[in-house]
Amino acid sequence: MLVYNFLLNKILLIIMTDVQIKTPNLDDIFEKWKNSASRKNKKKLEKEYGTKGAVFSLNVISAAESVKDSLKEAAIYFTIRKTVAPSKDKDENLVLAPRLGKETFYLFKGNVIKDNWKGKESVPMFDSISAVSCKNCRGKGYTEEKCGTCKGSGKIQENWTILVGEEQDKQKKSFSYPCGTCYGTGKSQTRCKECGGHQNMYKYEILPVPFKSVVIGVPVLHSSAQTKYEKEIEKDLHDLIENVEGIRFSDFKTLENKAEASLGYWNKNIKKTIGNAKSDYQKYDKDKDTKINSQPHLFPMIQLFCETKRGSKFEIYSIGNAQKFIIYSSF
Repeated sequence: MLVYNFLLNKILLIIMTDVQIKTPNLDDIFEKWKNSASRKNKKKLEKEYGTKGAVFSLNVISAAESVKDSLKEAAIYFTIRKTVAPSKDKDENLVLAPRLGKETFYLFKGNVIKDNWKGKESVPMFDSISAVSCKNCRGKGYTEEKCGTCKGSGKIQENWTILVGEEQDKQKKSFSYPCGTCYGTGKSQTRCKECGGHQNMYKYEILPVPFKSVVIGVPVLHSSAQTKYEKEIEKDLHDLIENVEGIRFSDFKTLENKAEASLGYWNKNIKKTIGNAKSDYQKYDKDKDTKINSQPHLFPMIQLFCETKRGSKFEIYSIGNAQKFIIYSSF
């Protein structure tokens, strides 16, 4: 953040909002791209522009030959300071007792610095473990049914033949004794299939690691060109904004009123883009965790539609004014 503030203080931006931005010359944009492409991918450049049997030179590549069309667009940029707090999302698991020991649990005494953390950002927490009585057996560990041996009476009833007296008369007598299957209870007990006889299930929470809240600078970019380089441009403006020149406005009302005059050109996409950027700006301004960190900036963007000598098509984008601009290309 200190580096960013240092760079921000060195920005060479046109503050006079009634002065028109001078856009880069198409030849200057193309020349900057040509030199960059020569450094990064000279073999491809030679393949697309070289002549068989001749020594390749950058001088054979010209904007007049390559640039088939161009569009003038615009970009709005500002930065915010956002407080990133630990997530409050949570999940939970319900498992059998033996399964608990196979899980890796975590315990935290305080906040964690995110950059030092290795692992998942949401983990099982040891101090969240709690017993939940098994609903199937109501916490007994077993289920009961009527004993099939004694038919629920708890006793075995038998009729015996008894010999009585000297005559040894045969008589029937009844005798009962506790059932050995249900131990005289009249009920048979079966280990609960849900809790495995442990009486309880165990619940634990999977919670975010308590990372320390940090304040970060976040770049916000809206461009009417809507290129595939939006995130790259956004980051570059955040890191290298001293290499780009545009106009800084005190607020979006002034930007809206002065944008067309400042750019010297206008279209529906630019108007829509400014409206979208303004909505974002107002949304961040109302967010309690966000603070607007810079005034809105307006940058001209030029889009060049190009074709190589071999017929390959590519695009070049520039952002900034004639004095300071940066380029991007699909070449």
